[in-house]
Amino acid sequence: MANPFSHLDDIRLMKLYVEGDERAFEVIYERYNKQIYSYLSKRVFDQSTLEDIYQEVFIKFHRSKEIYDPKHPLIKWVYVISKSVLLDYFKRKKDVFVELKDQQAIFDTAKDVETIDLDSQSNLSEKEREAIKLRYLSEEEFSEISEILQTSEANSRKLVSRGLKKLRESFSGGKDA
Repeated sequence: MANPFSHLDDIRLMKLYVEGDERAFEVIYERYNKQIYSYLSKRVFDQSTLEDIYQEVFIKFHRSKEIYDPKHPLIKWVYVISKSVLLDYFKRKKDVFVELKDQQAIFDTAKDVETIDLDSQSNLSEKEREAIKLRYLSEEEFSEISEILQTSEANSRKLVSRGLKKLRESFSGGKDA
């Protein structure tokens, strides 16, 4: 039997869900679960951990449904929750591995994705480490990084660039050419 709420927009669905109608959640889940799973699967490679994090996203969504602000798109809010759950997981785990995929990768000639344990890199400042994690793990834009780190957008670019340069130097055994 088709869900009678399938035709409703996200704002109305959230209102019904907050009021206790689980059928509204079913529609929301069906609309966005594949996108969220895809987003998480690009960042977490262990299937068991991925499933746990995926489940935690929707648990957190349920627990915080009353604070949803309808002036923001629902999918964006769900992504914010997903990022938050991911970051919490990596903070608890304490061995964050970050993929660097573009031309700023650690080894200029590497064609494959390089995986680096950033927390073991003592040559990075805390802000450089966080900026690199936000840029490559969370795929944040520099404007978002600057807000999170409470610095200018130009400085957030410098933090990422400087941190990558330090990583290149440490992996190449000396100064960058």
